[in-house]
Amino acid sequence: MTTATAQQTNAYFDDTYLTETEATVIASGAGEDGAWAAVSPNIFYPKGGGQPSDECTLDGTPVTLGRNEDGLVTISGMPSAPEVGAAVVCRIDAELRRRHAALHTAGHILGHLGQARGWQDSGHSHFPGQARLDFDPAGHEDELATPELRDAVRAEFQTQMDAVLARGGDVSASVDADGHRTVTIQGVNAEPCGGTHVRTLADLVGVKILEVKVKRGAIKVRYEAEHALGSPSGQGAA
Repeated sequence: MTTATAQQTNAYFDDTYLTETEATVIASGAGEDGAWAAVSPNIFYPKGGGQPSDECTLDGTPVTLGRNEDGLVTISGMPSAPEVGAAVVCRIDAELRRRHAALHTAGHILGHLGQARGWQDSGHSHFPGQARLDFDPAGHEDELATPELRDAVRAEFQTQMDAVLARGGDVSASVDADGHRTVTIQGVNAEPCGGTHVRTLADLVGVKILEVKVKRGAIKVRYEAEHALGSPSGQGAA
């Protein structure tokens, strides 16, 4: 087994839309699950924070993603471990990355709208087809007591979401000296996040609040979102 020889730079922190790059293997080895490697710069996003992993290849071979005990994003599924220092070509599914970024950004906005109602976050998922935010229902039983009331809240969220998107705004990210990353949506909020996001709210389309329900001790707000077709809008990175 070979250990890391350099710090890993996670390029997706700076540019959601970087979907192909050459990189250098900084660590590699073999374990119970087979060969693995870590590269830098790293464009691969591993599952976490409610966002699914990228679908990706290393030198044309489909690979899976994870993290090791050192916090490195790792790649597995290759027939053998590449040598440290080797140059490799990394690619991710660009369309899926954009979809994940759209869902994650829309989820931040929805979380902000829920908090503005006095709701407290209790969980989230930004997976395609399963996107939702969970909130603590304590103290909100009356406003959600019937299907009609719940649908009225859903409609309010939709109106508020539409207003945010119509107003527009940039989405940016920054990392402090301790490595903590903050994602800022102009005119909405700023919160800690390690996920991928669109560059501007103009990149969000088809944002729909599908359902508000109370289930398993949580208010569950289901939603969907897509990335606008064509090249990403705006300048800068998120």
